[in-house]
Amino acid sequence: MASAFMAQSGNLVVLGDAGDALGDSLYEARLFVRGSVKSLGADCVEKDMRPEHIEILTDLLNRAGADAKPEEFKRHGSARQLYNFHVDHAGAY
Repeated sequence: MASAFMAQSGNLVVLGDAGDALGDSLYEARLFVRGSVKSLGADCVEKDMRPEHIEILTDLLNRAGADAKPEEFKRHGSARQLYNFHVDHAGAY
């Protein structure tokens, strides 16, 4: 379980269901899940699937030869509440 734990970047595509603690403490990775999600990890939230995400997912599915449509997926990512860095305070680091 805990797929994409502390994922820094990139994409995770789940063609079926996801288990417990999906995306726990992730940073900038994009998670696309076709099925249901048993539970989300700390700071992971469902996000809107914008046109640029449909384009990314379409490319990934095509390259993998997957028989799935991007519209069947939900996107998850970081709520950005665990970050210590904040761009407005960059001078303080």
